[in-house]
Amino acid sequence: MENEINLRIKPHICMAFWNWHKMNRIRTYRKQKNKRCFIFFQIITFLLVIFVVSCHSSDKDEQDLSGSFKDQFEEIHKLVYEDPSLARQKSNKILQSISLQDEKSKIICLKYIGSSYAFETNYSEAIKYYKQSLDLADKINFYYEIANLNNNLGTIYNELGNYRSAYIYFIKALENYDLAGNQQKKTGTLNNIGLTYLNLNNQEKALGYFHKALHSSNSNKDTILASTILNNIAICNFSKKQMKLGLENLNRSIYLSEKTKNIYGTCVSYQILGNMFLTENKLDEAYETYSKSINIAKKANLIHLLAVSEIGISRVLLGQNRVEEALRYANDVMRVSIDKKSQSLKTDAYQLLSSIYEKKGDFQGSLKEYQNYVTAKEELNNNTVVNQIYDVEVDYLNQLNKMQQLELEKKELAISNKNIWLFFLSIMFLMIFGGLYLLYRNHQNKQEVKLQKTIIELTKKKSNAALEAEIQERKRIGRELHDSLGYLLSLAGLNASVLQKRKDISDEKKNELLNSLMESINDAFDEVRSISHNLAPSLLSEQGLKGALKNISDRVNQSNKLKMSFDTFGLNHKLDDLMENVLYRTLQEIVNNTIKHAEASELFIQIAKDNNQITLMAEDNGKGFDIESLKDKSSFGLSHIRSWIENLNGTIHIDSKLNRGTIISILIPIE
Repeated sequence: MENEINLRIKPHICMAFWNWHKMNRIRTYRKQKNKRCFIFFQIITFLLVIFVVSCHSSDKDEQDLSGSFKDQFEEIHKLVYEDPSLARQKSNKILQSISLQDEKSKIICLKYIGSSYAFETNYSEAIKYYKQSLDLADKINFYYEIANLNNNLGTIYNELGNYRSAYIYFIKALENYDLAGNQQKKTGTLNNIGLTYLNLNNQEKALGYFHKALHSSNSNKDTILASTILNNIAICNFSKKQMKLGLENLNRSIYLSEKTKNIYGTCVSYQILGNMFLTENKLDEAYETYSKSINIAKKANLIHLLAVSEIGISRVLLGQNRVEEALRYANDVMRVSIDKKSQSLKTDAYQLLSSIYEKKGDFQGSLKEYQNYVTAKEELNNNTVVNQIYDVEVDYLNQLNKMQQLELEKKELAISNKNIWLFFLSIMFLMIFGGLYLLYRNHQNKQEVKLQKTIIELTKKKSNAALEAEIQERKRIGRELHDSLGYLLSLAGLNASVLQKRKDISDEKKNELLNSLMESINDAFDEVRSISHNLAPSLLSEQGLKGALKNISDRVNQSNKLKMSFDTFGLNHKLDDLMENVLYRTLQEIVNNTIKHAEASELFIQIAKDNNQITLMAEDNGKGFDIESLKDKSSFGLSHIRSWIENLNGTIHIDSKLNRGTIISILIPIE
């Protein structure tokens, strides 16, 4: 089976290109705008073009292994590119009907589900299903699919900006293609490695891998793959300002695509050609070339490529001051992004609409679309970071569980050997006492194995709780930055932009804008100071836990809604930094829960320290709650507290009843 996905645009790189060029737009507006557009579409087209390899070919290995599902798998293979949601639905239906013995078909179904999520840029789900499929393929040494799955995972990590992991997966793919005896598929992976180096701006390395892939025996037979590689080489040539050489390679690619009726490849080639004309400021030629790619995409119903071409032609129209036509294309792209649930297309559409409204002089509309663009970009960036952190932690936990599982298997093998020796010794020596002793030891070993299994399960749950707490904390920080700081900076940027561009403003209006700008900046400083204080309170380092507790109490008592009092014993010296931070975060969570949920009028907190342990007790006179009913509900606050305390080998006890208040007791040993 062909590789399901390959490299596409990384949203945060596109946004960086946009912001850098926007800073210089006033001085060289048209030239820089065209250059920005060229770089943007240059990356997106060469990363999309590689899909041709898997779209237009099939593989005998897949046909042989799929058995009764052969026709259905061929249908799903096409649907992955045209309608990922429907492909996922059909794959799940087949997965439910597969017998336990048909492991190869199960591997393919899981892979197609992962690919459907990848085409919707839902990379966390894609990684999950790819790894499930990879685990099954590893167990039966299904080298061909192991290679394909490693190639797909490398593709995703390339998009996420994790180039080291991407390179490692691509190398594994090459090794497993060798084990599977399938040399022709290595060409596509070599091309992907070249794209990785191109992402790292290492043009020479990238060209080396592209030429290596181009001159392989497979590329000479597979004209579709050859045209794909030629497109990538042309992009490298254009990046190095080798326009003539780039045009030669691009024309060769177009010739091969038209010869084999490769509609997808032809469309992408014209997009790249349009980008080149745009960066050369040849707007008429760019318009004509983009129009060709749009016509091709419409005839072949290539929705995503059609949207990419419409973005390009909209940029051309904007450069020609044909604003209304540019707006029409931008709205079409927005509709496609919503229909296909494509976050990257939506981000590009918001960015394009912001530029169009700015060109029309509708600064309010431009600001609104720019804020939408910032929000969409932050969602993409957050997903990128979360996926990278999630992958690192999951790999670590999986490795840890594998090591513990090997230890269990070793002990189980030892138990089995002891049982055999027990049998022979009992027959040879008829030593009843010795036999009973060995049975006793056998029982002990079984209990140890049972205990180890319990420990592994608890460790896994604890790790999941810690990961959930980390993800929730990141989301909270992201919301704070976006909702407060992002808005203030956008408002300040708008005022600064008006002051810079409008030379005819009166002194009174100018002073009004400057005052608004300074007010936004001061508010932003206050927000940064507040967020920094919540993340790393300086009171802990300056006054210790006792001073921080007093600060919390003073702030709560200012509201006159809740009266908070506290006592401390033995906190004369500074605690360990980790323990002090955990206690401070726990206190914050308890106070927040009391204010939000308890409806209490009084809260009393006591912290006592002796040579062996620290005790924290919190008591309120609120409405209380049913502890048993809370176990069936999700409570991030209490789960965070429990996770923090258990990481310090502490214990937490909650005593609460309806209309009676709540008492929380925490004990943490001092090592």
